[in-house]
Amino acid sequence: MLNQGLTILLYMFAFATGCMTLVLSVVFHIRESYEWTKYFIVFHASLLLVMVLQVLNVFVDVFLGNTVASVTGIVIQSLLAANVSFLIAFVPFFTTWIIAQPWRNPFRVLFFFLAGAYMALSVLDMIFSSTWVFQSSMMLVFVSTLFFCIFVIVKNLKTIIQPDVRTVSKAIIILSFVMIPLLAISIVFPDLRYISYPIYFMAFSIIILVYLFIYFKRMPHAPVRELTYEHVSKFHITEREYEVVKHIKSGFTNKEIASALGISVNTVNNHVANIFFKMQVRSRIDLLNVLNQE
Repeated sequence: MLNQGLTILLYMFAFATGCMTLVLSVVFHIRESYEWTKYFIVFHASLLLVMVLQVLNVFVDVFLGNTVASVTGIVIQSLLAANVSFLIAFVPFFTTWIIAQPWRNPFRVLFFFLAGAYMALSVLDMIFSSTWVFQSSMMLVFVSTLFFCIFVIVKNLKTIIQPDVRTVSKAIIILSFVMIPLLAISIVFPDLRYISYPIYFMAFSIIILVYLFIYFKRMPHAPVRELTYEHVSKFHITEREYEVVKHIKSGFTNKEIASALGISVNTVNNHVANIFFKMQVRSRIDLLNVLNQE
């Protein structure tokens, strides 16, 4: 029970970092016109779904009865098999897109074949109740596909045009080589995938998060326009009322405005009422909207 609890906790951390990466990736895609970003979103969402389905498998084993667990487990494993099969075909395509190299026909046939083989092995594994041979073969197919893609990126690293993407690719290559021992052991001991997958996914998500944080930090901020008397003079606002408007825009309460200007709260209330009347607004929110439009 303790091991399963720690596994669930590990998946929760992986899921959290994956969700943050996915959300920021969508924002990045909206702001930028890079063609590859939409494929990355599909890729990362599929990986995130793998994490969700795997942790659901653990939940089913821990919290549900045998009959319900068996039926639910088959449904989850079927979805997981379909998703991983999709990734086996999609990841090589996405990799070749990143390095701007067309996906050659032999590779296309090969990875569609491997995706079909993974699906067939998954079905056999469900029929014969988690047989070691089938599980190890499934791990071998997935890990081999993954490292083939890493090899392709290493070989063609110089063809990646964008320097930032090249740097991220180098970080992913280093991570992948660091993870080789654990992933290799997972082929022999398939149950270790419940540890190796979330660790790899979480580290991968953190690399992408760092890249996105740096991107958003570098992004130029829109200049804040200072409110001047000319902006409000057309509403016949007096200079004293203009001072009140500036403080309202800064988020001051009437009491704070009175203290800042050295006048009574009643006087501020009268000024605010006059401002609302002259600018034809009913609330501070309406006033701020009018000021932002000026």
